[in-house]
Amino acid sequence: MPTYLQTLAVQAVHLSPKERLELIAILEALNQAEQDLIPPSAQSNSSQANSSATQLQRKVAALQRVGIRGGKGSFEDKYIRGYGPYRYLRYWYGKTHKSIYLGKVSSHLEKQLKPEIEP
Repeated sequence: MPTYLQTLAVQAVHLSPKERLELIAILEALNQAEQDLIPPSAQSNSSQANSSATQLQRKVAALQRVGIRGGKGSFEDKYIRGYGPYRYLRYWYGKTHKSIYLGKVSSHLEKQLKPEIEP
């Protein structure tokens, strides 16, 4: 029985060269978005001053996401009509900012994302 990765590779053979380049951009964006989810404290044990400098560097990097083929991306969680959050992968491909719906965020992540409302 073929693995999921093998199945994807077989399907990728049927894509046009342009579609394959966009698939590469999507996968690169997914990797970048997952890396950005790692809290700075887990990435290094630096001081508070280093942390604020790192945050500034991340903000600057986020503004400079466009590369030759795009590929840099981030996750965006949206609430729609009070329901959600729904996760999207946002990425650049060429000069176009695109998004892909990834699904509803799991309940343990939802508690971290949704601000608590006190009566």
